[in-house]
Amino acid sequence: MQTTCVHCQTIFEVTTQDLAFYEKLSPIFGGKKYDIPPPTHCPECRQQRRLSWRNERNMYRRTCDLSGREIVSMYPPNSPFTIYEQDIWWSDRWNALEYGRDFDCSRPFFEQFRELQLAVPRVALVNKQSENSHYTNHSGKNKNCYLSAVTFGSEDIYYSDWVIDHCRDCIDCSYLMEGCELCYETYYAWGSYQAFFCDFIRRSHNVWFCYDCMNCSDCFLCWNLRNKSHCIENQQYTKEEYQRKMSEFFPLSSSALANFRKEYIRLKEHVVIHPALYQVQSENCSGDLLFSSKDCQECFDSINMQDCRHCFDGIDVKDSMDIYHVGWAELMYECHAISNGYRCLACHFTYDNRNVSYCDCTQNSHDLFACAGLNQAAYCILNKQYSKEEYEALVPRIIEHMRNDGSWGEFFPLSFSPFGYNQSRAQEYYPLTEEKAEQQNIPWSDYENAPSDVERTIPAAQLPEHIADIPDDVLRWAILCEVSGKPFRLVKHELDFYRNAGLPLPRRHPDQRYLDRMAQRRPRRLWKRQCQKCRKEIQTAFAPGRPEIVYCENCYLQTVY
Repeated sequence: MQTTCVHCQTIFEVTTQDLAFYEKLSPIFGGKKYDIPPPTHCPECRQQRRLSWRNERNMYRRTCDLSGREIVSMYPPNSPFTIYEQDIWWSDRWNALEYGRDFDCSRPFFEQFRELQLAVPRVALVNKQSENSHYTNHSGKNKNCYLSAVTFGSEDIYYSDWVIDHCRDCIDCSYLMEGCELCYETYYAWGSYQAFFCDFIRRSHNVWFCYDCMNCSDCFLCWNLRNKSHCIENQQYTKEEYQRKMSEFFPLSSSALANFRKEYIRLKEHVVIHPALYQVQSENCSGDLLFSSKDCQECFDSINMQDCRHCFDGIDVKDSMDIYHVGWAELMYECHAISNGYRCLACHFTYDNRNVSYCDCTQNSHDLFACAGLNQAAYCILNKQYSKEEYEALVPRIIEHMRNDGSWGEFFPLSFSPFGYNQSRAQEYYPLTEEKAEQQNIPWSDYENAPSDVERTIPAAQLPEHIADIPDDVLRWAILCEVSGKPFRLVKHELDFYRNAGLPLPRRHPDQRYLDRMAQRRPRRLWKRQCQKCRKEIQTAFAPGRPEIVYCENCYLQTVY
């Protein structure tokens, strides 16, 4: 059936497959099923709501509201929430059940939940079992990592996101897996070493400005190569010829690097052969950047998924819809930041939970409804403890109440996000101005961290061209970004990395470098267009009218292999 989004007025389809999923997830109490209704928001607006609840990269110095110690937090000091440092939040020094309250059937559901959300302490960062990695978020089991997010089991990772599987010594990268090492400004790489300014590379070594290369080494400005060495712009050289040519490029100056960047972007837009969809070992799927998945529709950047729809950044998820950053879970709907979950509806940041609905920051629990901050709990509503029988009698009454006020089946409103919209991932994919956010009653944050004490402030354009000319005391300088004008500082490990790699200092703030990477990513959306070789109609992440050369799967494979 077709319906109209109440938020953006777009017409969207609710399929029979969707309706069957809602019926499957609908809870049963006393032998009666409480059906989850079809969504009132289109898939894009549903995704926007979830994204608004995720702040990965903005971190602030503030004090813990219990200990008074200075901590690093994803919530600025002027946040309306109570914030505890990680060790305290996970400890038994407080009890979330103390914030329990009765449900009031005379008031809207979300209004009551918001009051609970404001009262219950929140964890400053999501960063578990890590060493010397204070400025990392939604991460764990790392060592010596800095200003990175979604980083697990890795070491010396700086200004990066989604870096997993024992990666080391990487800066300004996204989606690195299988032990990547010494990578810089690289997007989607597996098991690669010394990869600089690359995209979609596998098991490659000492490659620069390379796109879609596999099992390659010593290549520069190359694309769509397999099992090649000593190539420049896809032209084969002997080892000696290659080394001689490379000696003409290095050491890199800032101006030379800028020219190579421009040429690399030109190649990606006008020369590289792009597959319509990037899917690996996936069957009967629509979506992009899918790996080892089956029967998934409209899913993106996900691994080991099955029977899912409208899912983003998932790992090992089955039978779920409308999720973002969920892993090792089944039967999820309208959820964000879930790990090891089963039958979760409209939940945020819940780990090891089952049979929970409308919960925020609950852990190791089951059978919860509208709770926040609980750990090892069961049969609670608004953080108040009930017996199993009381719980199963009251939840249906609340669901009926939610049906009447229109909240049943919907994710938390944009206006309830714990972050300013401009602090969240939503701003990256669905940008708003402060004025537009205010008109829609969406929170916004103007808070800025205090500037660091520095010996000198220098515009990026005045930095020396070569890394060899950079003095040690640059670590005490503030560099003004050439795009945004925002000041940024270097840390010692970062400077050592640039010196060892022969790279000039970056002239852009880490936030701007991240935005530059985002601008080069494939959109999380599909369009219809024709294969530019066989003219067959295809679905692709490249919109019609874009300059890239896009082939269907068969034509792409015939070309690159």
